[in-house]
Amino acid sequence: MEKGFIKGDKISIVRRNGKIHDYVLPGEKVEPGEIVTEEDLKAVLEELRD
Repeated sequence: MEKGFIKGDKISIVRRNGKIHDYVLPGEKVEPGEIVTEEDLKAVLEELRD
């Protein structure tokens, strides 16, 4: 993320029950048990739009 913008074509996210719960910034700590996956930004944005 640079100056408030996502940079690149991948984003790290946390899902709960198969749905996007949160995005994770580089170096950000996550809660125990949370699984972070790196996904295509375009696909994530399309999912959020639905």
